[in-house]
Amino acid sequence: MSVLKDDIAAFERMRAQLEAEHDREWVIFHGGAYVGAFKDFEAAAEEALERFDVGPYLIRQVGAPPVQLPGGMVFTPAHSLGPGGL
Repeated sequence: MSVLKDDIAAFERMRAQLEAEHDREWVIFHGGAYVGAFKDFEAAAEEALERFDVGPYLIRQVGAPPVQLPGGMVFTPAHSLGPGGL
């Protein structure tokens, strides 16, 4: 996730403004810059894919609590497993 450090830092710098203007909307950051806010994740993801292909870019929901995963849980996106996803 160090590849996204500039995007995460930009999100944190703008957090108060985003919470005031875009609470519960989905925002995109790319290259350490704010791209835009969207009403739902799907719209944000479509815009990010169209503009930046497969990334990296950060999509976050403004005002959402942080996600806590159990220590033993490993997340592997299906697309990283190759054809068939299994």
